[in-house]
Amino acid sequence: MTCNNQVMDALLAVLVVLVVAIAGWNGVASRRRRLEAETQVAIRDRELAQLIEATDEGFLSFDATGAITSWSARSEQLFGWNAAEVLGEGVTNTLIPVAHRQAYESGLAHYRVGSDSAIVGKRVVTTTLHRDGHEIPVEMIIWARGEDGFNAFVRELPARDNTSDEGPPNGAGTMIPLIDSLTSLGNRNLLEKDLNVYEGQVARYGLRSCVALIDIDDFRKFNDRYGRAAGDEAIVAVAERLANRSRSGDSVYRVGGDEFICLLPEQSLETGAIAVERMRRNIEELAIPHEDSSSGFLSVSAGLALLDAEHLKAASELLKDAETALFYARNPDADSIEGGENSDSTPSS
Repeated sequence: MTCNNQVMDALLAVLVVLVVAIAGWNGVASRRRRLEAETQVAIRDRELAQLIEATDEGFLSFDATGAITSWSARSEQLFGWNAAEVLGEGVTNTLIPVAHRQAYESGLAHYRVGSDSAIVGKRVVTTTLHRDGHEIPVEMIIWARGEDGFNAFVRELPARDNTSDEGPPNGAGTMIPLIDSLTSLGNRNLLEKDLNVYEGQVARYGLRSCVALIDIDDFRKFNDRYGRAAGDEAIVAVAERLANRSRSGDSVYRVGGDEFICLLPEQSLETGAIAVERMRRNIEELAIPHEDSSSGFLSVSAGLALLDAEHLKAASELLKDAETALFYARNPDADSIEGGENSDSTPSS
């Protein structure tokens, strides 16, 4: 019996040693993995910092309260503020013109990860402030860092067309506005620039994009009945709904009084029609009264056109196709040229 106890004690001692050894080995392995992970993170951070400093775009970060937390050298060149002057300052008070601050502050304050946003996760063309007070036209993309803040890249846009033959007498060139002043969406000038980029991508990489022309139904009657101010309010409401409910990567422009263009990358006519139908329902949900409409509420119609490798065309031709599709959306009994096997536009009513 004593011998058995001694054997058991010995086995127990060996087991304890093995457990301690395994635990120690696991601890060493865990520390090694943690060290390797920290090393990889440090390497990525250095590479990101090098990339940020090498790009010609300004980079900045700000926390959930809007306080600026990082500021690249290019941002200093673009805006005139050095890092010591802006770190801890509010991003909207520092960079956003007074007219747009409320929209940005509201959009950032109400953003939730995974939700749709008019400004987060989308390319936004807007104006920002230089330190000396003048406004700078920029293209900006803001993305969320989880729940603790945001990062942003900012690229200055050309504000003058120095090649124009119709410039002022001093030859300084003419200003080319890229923002619609009523809705803060991109305007027709920006649309044409972006379509040129899309055409190049389609030709080089075989990509495709769907273009949706969205027009408010019976808008002239709406203006006549409710007045110009109410018409402007309706346009702004439609613009906000289109921007807020579009996918990340889609772009929305106001190109006429009550006309909007949505660029839908990597959409076919079929999937684009589904997206546009969702937009139409979203606008109807606004429930803006319109007594001269058959439904009693403001509504829109849309026409779609496709730009892909098989249908390469100039921007003007692409938009004409969308206008034709819009006509047949509103006049379904007309002699339609749409719907053929090779059709590259479709109505959506």
